Amino acid sequence: MELRESTEETARREVEEETGLLLGELHLLNVYSGADQFIKAANGDEFYVVTTAYFTREFHGEMRRDLSESIQLSFYPFSGIPQSMVSSHRHILNEYRERMIR
Repeated sequence: MELRESTEETARREVEEETGLLLGELHLLNVYSGADQFIKAANGDEFYVVTTAYFTREFHGEMRRDLSESIQLSFYPFSGIPQSMVSSHRHILNEYRERMIR
């Protein structure tokens, strides 16, 4: 997040930088913070993260990978989401799935 940038602006910028895609209307899923968001990095740094998760069904542009930003880009159906991912990301996807089923 840059100075004077909203979380929504940050989401739009980061997605465009990392994928080349421009996002339409964003919907706030949740804000994750607290004791379960504690991280200890490989270099020994310790910190808490605050994650603001949005979702959209509207995007346009041509998906492209910037090697300095992303290792791999893919779209997956829920039934095909890879098992290996950061647990906090799995939690966000599960919350999205639960909300969309209702």
